[in-house]
Amino acid sequence: MKRSLIAIVLLMGTASAASANDGKSMDANGDGTVTRAEYDAATQAAWTRMDANGDGKLSAAEAGAKGAAGWKTADADGDGQLSSAEFSAKKGAWFAMADTDKDGSLSKAELTAAKAMKH
Repeated sequence: MKRSLIAIVLLMGTASAASANDGKSMDANGDGTVTRAEYDAATQAAWTRMDANGDGKLSAAEAGAKGAAGWKTADADGDGQLSSAEFSAKKGAWFAMADTDKDGSLSKAELTAAKAMKH
């Protein structure tokens, strides 16, 4: 269940979980914003946790059933698995979209707005 939740959050943009707790889980220094470095570190940590067999690829089974919803857009090479680069590219694109003022960090308002765009 925990792995499925992480996969949903990361594959679908992290907006829901981040705004649900105001981004605090990614805000390593507690300043109320999530910098790109903090976001990338949280993304990498999640990747490491999700890659249960340590093969450097994330399978649909590792992501869980609900995580597969965003699979096609993230799986750039169409091999049915996500490499760390594909995973990071998807997350980087989401961060860039969410960072509406282009200051390199996500405020609570930006996280909330990104979540609203998902629904």
